[in-house]
Amino acid sequence: MEEKIDALAQLFREAAMAHHEAYSATDGDDPAWPLWYADYLSDKLTPYLGETIDKDVLIDDLTRLDQEVKSGASDDDWAVYYAQSLLNKAS
Repeated sequence: MEEKIDALAQLFREAAMAHHEAYSATDGDDPAWPLWYADYLSDKLTPYLGETIDKDVLIDDLTRLDQEVKSGASDDDWAVYYAQSLLNKAS
């Protein structure tokens, strides 16, 4: 399970880098970032989660996880926290 968490966390970090590059002209400012991430990640998550995740559900999950991280719900790196949360939800 730890390897799966690490691999999925790396996927989230790659998405963050791609998002930063896509929005570098606006200094990374993107109020609709969950939509961008959902578009980028939805197909890539299937091998990790063992199921297809609906983009609207993923947008809700990403928004919720962001709020949880900002409120201090975990001391883990945000990408690890996202990975653990989505894997736990899928199992």
